[in-house]
Amino acid sequence: MVAKVVKYSRDGVIYYEIRGALPDGTRYSDRVGFSHRELEFRNLVAARIRLLRSEYDIACRQVRKECAANVATPGWVKQLIF
Repeated sequence: MVAKVVKYSRDGVIYYEIRGALPDGTRYSDRVGFSHRELEFRNLVAARIRLLRSEYDIACRQVRKECAANVATPGWVKQLIF
């Protein structure tokens, strides 16, 4: 799944928000905010954005797993499992 990272400013705080769709069609959104002073530590900002993306990937995998578990299995297939 593809996620979009959006940067915006509100009340003197710079926000990075990740938006995307999960495999079941629901919307996913998460954000983190940094003050202007915190933005001077670029490694911190980059690490937190990577963490946002990895949390999105984890959510996608979890939903994909749940969708696969909810697939209706025909009765004849269930009978083959001992």
